[in-house]
Amino acid sequence: MSEEKEPDRRPAPGGGGHDLAVPEGGAPPRERIVVTGMGAVSPYGLGVKTLLDGVRTGRSTIEPIAEFPVDECRCRLGARIPPLDLSKLDGTSSFRRAPRATQYAIAATDEALRHAAHTPTSWPAERVGVFLGTYRGMTEVSEQIWHKLIESEPRFVPALLFQETVTNAVASAISIRWGLKGTNYAISSGNASGYQVLYLALQALRSGRLDAVVAGAFDVFTSANHHDMDDLGMLSERGASRPFDRRRDGFIMGEGAGVLILERRPTALARGARILAEIGGVGIAHDAYGFATHHPEGRGLATAAGSALTQAGVTPAAIDYIGTAANSTLGLDRAESRAIHTVFGDCARTVPVSSLKALTGEAMAASDLFNLIVCIAAVGGGELPPQAGTDECDPECPLNLVTPDRQPPNVRTVLAHSYSYFGGSAAAVVVGQPVPLEGESGLCQP
Repeated sequence: MSEEKEPDRRPAPGGGGHDLAVPEGGAPPRERIVVTGMGAVSPYGLGVKTLLDGVRTGRSTIEPIAEFPVDECRCRLGARIPPLDLSKLDGTSSFRRAPRATQYAIAATDEALRHAAHTPTSWPAERVGVFLGTYRGMTEVSEQIWHKLIESEPRFVPALLFQETVTNAVASAISIRWGLKGTNYAISSGNASGYQVLYLALQALRSGRLDAVVAGAFDVFTSANHHDMDDLGMLSERGASRPFDRRRDGFIMGEGAGVLILERRPTALARGARILAEIGGVGIAHDAYGFATHHPEGRGLATAAGSALTQAGVTPAAIDYIGTAANSTLGLDRAESRAIHTVFGDCARTVPVSSLKALTGEAMAASDLFNLIVCIAAVGGGELPPQAGTDECDPECPLNLVTPDRQPPNVRTVLAHSYSYFGGSAAAVVVGQPVPLEGESGLCQP
């Protein structure tokens, strides 16, 4: 960790931080997009509070895998979702038989909508979209089908199970459950799928096509993809996730789902919603370098981060924290560090950074939402997550890692990264405290 004195990032007297809706340079104001609800199912369990409490206390969710055989694997650990009682959510047999990914995404959506004080009259159903991202999609269902086929029992495969293998099955289930009749998207863009979804959601909201979007991501890990990653040498043989640590030797698989409710600010204010944070900008890019390797300088991530800052109209010096994508792999961590230095210049050694993946594992697209939820909580007055698992910093990752005893004051604007460990997809999101306009008050209520 750098020993340089951290710059004072507090606002000047009478200030309130930069208005994310007013770009620098005289450009016209943009439509402001705000977050009014959050939901999560993480390896800590059900709920945003459970996730935030676990991260705040630094409790790792990485444990020996008991759900499937791993005796022949070098890595025998994972961050799995614990058994959940979802009977209060839906006690029907059809829900209990639904794939885990569907259950988790619906549970996260239910929490987010309740958090946003949603009612059937909150928005016209035709003006509410559902945008979900995933990396692995419904691989768990595909495995079930293939097992039956290999066992020569194709006639015992439920016909509707094939429909659960398609990428948009979960998004459709959410739209059907709540009667949301707006645009319904399901995309896959590696680990960056969660923030790619936000990019699309912002376009739909700022164009006036929608009033609200259920935006989120999900992924689960299975026997097949755990063995696959283990065979490729991507997982930690030592069984430890150590982002930015010189001893790191791979990541640990994780899983879960996270959902945000995004609205156009006038719509949120009109219905008296609590505004948790504002999405200032989303940048997306791609390394276009190699399928199983990152550009050494993190070029795609640097482009995405720079674009997000430009959209938000803020400079690197205005960023109080970076929620990184580092997952304890040699190439990704170093590429991300170099991308930070490219974008932040002199601020790169002082801006606080950390990664959740030492605690929650590499939950693929769901990691995007875990990261963003923690960032939203931070601008709402919560603590920054200390960097767990990292004791000996890699000299090639000279960054200011957050520690429990070093919390910057008054975190107002943060940057969240996403960087796919395969393929090179990258994305970044600027999140900030909403700055009240003249005559407005009580906008930001954690």
